[in-house]
Order: sequence, then C-alpha cells, then structure tokens
Amino acid sequence: MKRLYLVLTLVLVLSFTFVSQAAWIDGTYEAWSDAGPKSIQSAKVFIEDGKIVAVVLREFTDKHVEKDWSTYPWPQAGEAARTLGLQFVKNQAAQADIVTGATHSSEGWIQAVERALVKASDTKPSNKYFDGVFLGRSETSSYGQYYKVVWVTLKDDKIVDYAVQRVLPDHTIQDPSVEVYGWPLEIARENYKEAAINSEPGYVDVITGATGLTHQSNHAVRDALDKARIK
Repeated sequence: MKRLYLVLTLVLVLSFTFVSQAAWIDGTYEAWSDAGPKSIQSAKVFIEDGKIVAVVLREFTDKHVEKDWSTYPWPQAGEAARTLGLQFVKNQAAQADIVTGATHSSEGWIQAVERALVKASDTKPSNKYFDGVFLGRSETSSYGQYYKVVWVTLKDDKIVDYAVQRVLPDHTIQDPSVEVYGWPLEIARENYKEAAINSEPGYVDVITGATGLTHQSNHAVRDALDKARIK
C-alpha cells in the first residue's frame, strides 16, 4: 500500500510539472517589461525543442537609447544583464535571483521573459496587447532633428493613459511650455492625449495646426503598441 502511495505521488508530481510548464513553440520571441520613468527592459528568448536555450537581455533609457554596459556607471545593472539570462535557461522559467543594486532592472527582465514565454506558448490570452505601460520612440523629425518618446498605458486593448517627451539632438528634453509653430506644445500634447484615449490605438486623426506632431506621435504610439503586442 505504501509503495502504491509513492507511485501515485510521483505520477501526480510529474503531471503537475507537465501542466505547469507551458508547451513552448520553437522560435525566437522578444518581449518588453513595463516602462518606468527612467528605463525599460527587453528580453529575446530562444526556444529549441520546446526548451529555453538562450536569453538576450537589453535595457533602454527614458530617451529610448540602449545602455552600453561597458560605459554605464552602474555596474550592478551590467552584472544583472550578464547573469540573469543564464538563470532563465537553467530554471527553464522566468525565474532568477534579483541582483542587489539592480532591483528594478532584474524585475523588468523577469517580466519581459514572462511575456516572451506567453508569446511562445501554444495557448495565448484573447487580448491583442499585454496590459501595462510601454515605451515607444518616433522617427527623427526632419525639422529640428528631435524625436518623441511616449509612455502608453494599456488596459484591455485600449489606451487609458499617455505621456510624452520631446528629445532634442543634444539629448536634452524640450520644455513643453515652449511654443512650436505658434502652438503651445503643452496644449497640443493634451489634445493628442485626449484623442489617443478615444481613438483606435495608434491612429489619431490629424489635429488642426499640429500635423507633424500628430504623425510623429502616432508613430511613437505604434512603436509602443508593437512592444505590447502578444500575437
């Protein structure tokens, strides 16, 4: 009787392990963490024979510029970028130890890997996008050589909040009170935000007097939506 109990226990453990691990489809899957005020993390997960075989981790600033670990002044973040990928492979899951001094980066990469594995699963949520806050970057304007970075908050496939900053060629942030083309930039931004929340995500109609702002903002929002996309 005791032997039968042990056999049944083993079967249950193996069954639970099988069920708890998603059936991952071979391929390469990239996903992004929620964006914070200063950074966003990405993970590219490589699946072969249904297993995680490699993970590449990257991190970007609030200006959507990739961090160079050879020059970045916070070595703990670089350590996390180098070591967490190996833990994901070893654990065959979005599980890794938080690196002291790089808590936000570590948690962001864990979330990004979680989302990548959702993309790799043979059963996916019905939503088109993950809920969360996603960072997007526009193309560079031919006038002024600036670009936009946006934070797009998504809930149930709808934009529920939006924030933006204009990054100048010297990587400083433009003061929104400065008038552009005779438009107070802050007013134009608020008009776009209201339209973005009430329109199809990524497709705001041209705002009179702010054509360039509308097009550039739409491009940045679509980039954020690409990062949020599940399938």
